[in-house]
This record gives sequence, C-alpha cells and structure tokens, in this order.
Amino acid sequence: MVKAVKKPAQKGKKVAKTMKKAPSKTTPTGLGGFKIRIGIVHGKVFDPIRQGTQDRNYPEQLKIKNNTGPNADGWGGQFMADVSTGLKIMRLHPDIFHVDFMTMEQMTEKRLAKNHITFNFWGDMSIALMNGKPALARRIQKIQKNPNTRHHPVWDYYEWIMHKSRYMKQCTKAGIPMIDTIHVENGFKAREVLKKIVAKGWDKFFVKPAYMSFFGAGVINGKTQDFLDNIEPLLQYEAENKQQKEFLVQPYVLKPNGNVFDEIRNFFIDGEWAYSVYTDGVDYEGFWEQPEGKLKEACKKLAIRTMEQVKKVHKWEGKPLNSLLNRIDIGVVPDKTKKEGWRIFVNEIEPQMTTWLGRYCPFVVQDKIAEVAVKQIHEMLKRSLAAKRKMPSPEKLRKLLAVLDQRLK
Repeated sequence: MVKAVKKPAQKGKKVAKTMKKAPSKTTPTGLGGFKIRIGIVHGKVFDPIRQGTQDRNYPEQLKIKNNTGPNADGWGGQFMADVSTGLKIMRLHPDIFHVDFMTMEQMTEKRLAKNHITFNFWGDMSIALMNGKPALARRIQKIQKNPNTRHHPVWDYYEWIMHKSRYMKQCTKAGIPMIDTIHVENGFKAREVLKKIVAKGWDKFFVKPAYMSFFGAGVINGKTQDFLDNIEPLLQYEAENKQQKEFLVQPYVLKPNGNVFDEIRNFFIDGEWAYSVYTDGVDYEGFWEQPEGKLKEACKKLAIRTMEQVKKVHKWEGKPLNSLLNRIDIGVVPDKTKKEGWRIFVNEIEPQMTTWLGRYCPFVVQDKIAEVAVKQIHEMLKRSLAAKRKMPSPEKLRKLLAVLDQRLK
C-alpha cells in the first residue's frame, strides 16, 4: 500500500491553521476503512517491465532477485508486469482499492471469496499442469469454475482459448487464414494420423497437444517418410500421451532459409489493438517493437479480424465485455509468389496469462492495463451485484462503486 509521508513543519516558522474542508463527493467516508479487494495472481518471473517504471514501494518480498545465470528463477530484472499492474491499481485509487497478491499455490476458494475480483495473470490450471502439479490443477480448476470466486478470466472464455481447436475452427469459418490443420479430438492414434498426413502430402509435420499445453510441451515433429519407414517413435508418442485427447497436426512451416517462421505478436487492451512486437523464430533474444510499415499494418488488420471472434466469446455475468488483454500471434513466412512478398496467418490466441513484452511496448504497459482494469472492475462488480453474487460487504461496495463512478466520468 502506498502511504503518504507527512512532512514536518520547518522550525522558526509559524504553520498556518487551515479550516477542515468538507469531504469531496469523490472521497469515500463513513466506511470504516473498507476497500474493494482485488486479488492478483502473479508468478510471471520472465515478463519484466521497462527499466525505471517500477513502483517506488515495490514490495521487497515480491522482487525477483535471482534473475541471471543458469540457475535463475526469473529473467530481465527484479520488477515484473503482473505485480506492477496490481501496484498501479492501488496507486491510482489508494483510498478505494486493496490488492491481495498471491501465487497459484496460495489460491484457495476461501481466499478468493474474500476478494471482490481476482485477476489471474499467471497461475491458472494449465500452468499447474505444466509444472507437474495435478492436485493443484484440480484445486485451481474448481476455483476457476466457481462464479462466486469472481475469478478473471471466466471459465467459458478460458476453455475456448485452452481448447485450441475451438478458436481455430471458429476463425477458419470466419475466413481467417490459419495453418492447415488436422484436428485430433478423441486421442492420438499414430497409424490413423499418419495416413491423414500422407493424404495431405506434407513432407514434414508437427504434432502438439491442443488442450492445456504451451511452451512446446508434448511436441513431436519430423519427416513423413522417416515415420513411414519406422513408425515406432510415433507409436511411442501415442503411448506417452494417452491422457491427452486433443492434438493439432500441422505441416512443418519453415522460411526459405530453413528456419522456423517468425511471429508478430499483436496485443489488445480493452478489446483495442495497442502494440505489436516482432519475435524471431529461432533467436530467443530476437525481440523488438515491430517497425512501422506494410507488414505491421497487414498483421494488425488480420489480428483485428481475429479479435472480433474473441469478442463473441468473452463475457462477464453472461454479457459481452472486452477482455483486459489478449495477444494474437501472427506467423510470417517470406514468399516471393505473393505480391507483398510474404504470407501471414494466425498462429495462436493467448489470454492475459501470457508474456506482455512490456520492454518492447511504446508506452508503460502496466500503467495502461491498470487504468483499464479499474474501469473494468467498476463494470464487472456492478454486474455481479446485480446478479446477487456472494461477496464481502455488498452495501459498502455499492457506495465505493458510486465514488469510483464519479471519478471515472
């Protein structure tokens, strides 16, 4: 919490007495210190903010100090985007908001029920599974599915993104270009899949789980002919992934130089395009803000078309609401047969639990997201009160929302 420091009066000078002013219409009174509690689930230790933009009261215990070398827990510095956003929310309205910082291991239904809304920036069910913690994943799933925990994002939208085939099919139906894909939805059967790959005529292919998976987990790839000559590795992959039902099978998309395609990652805040960052397909240090030009504009237009599909799904209390943040990754392959000299397609849609790449953003990303979060908190809590959700001190909450309403006008 940011505390104001009272400066002592200078010696030898009289301090003028001032009349106490009547409380402003936008100053909460008579609430006994009550504040709107906002949960922030953090742990994204690889998403640093721009240098010098951290809150001056950044909590010591939340700094990522082991951030260099082969045994580092984090990357890019001590100050991360998820915690910084929560701190900015409090700094914007210190008399209205209290932020409850927690890791996914600290999440419980009881704890989230004490908050009015909890934003999950890094600590959802898929991350628990990726970290090999199935019991924790089950606990978090229960939290995410319970509307009375007021967990953001909501379960239905989250599931739409986690089931990659769902959004891919919706986008394809809308005419949005994507990589040609075989959607496996009832378990991986090596021989059946290989027949479909041969029918597609793909020289090389790539298989990855299509549900609750990322960072290249559970991937196999190679030349089609090699698997025709010896199917054993594909059969072994089938045996090792029996717990998974959904997979994406795609041609191995490479640039003319043989490297994996690059991406231009387009970020949307409050449903609006905000910035884009180039990411190299093979160089893990290859990041920069995408420069102005025809390629940037083409990727932006494609991402905006894709975002219209996201807007059809993202809701709060059953009504449409712009998402806080989405990242839409556009794949780019140089192609001399195309008039523009490239071919672009949507590769992935990511929710707010992703890297925001704030170091390469043209503005201070945590400040912008915090401002939007405040606006959305105001709207979401009004909807949840109308839906009669159980939450702490609803009458006091209404009074604070009325104050916030005046400030946001």
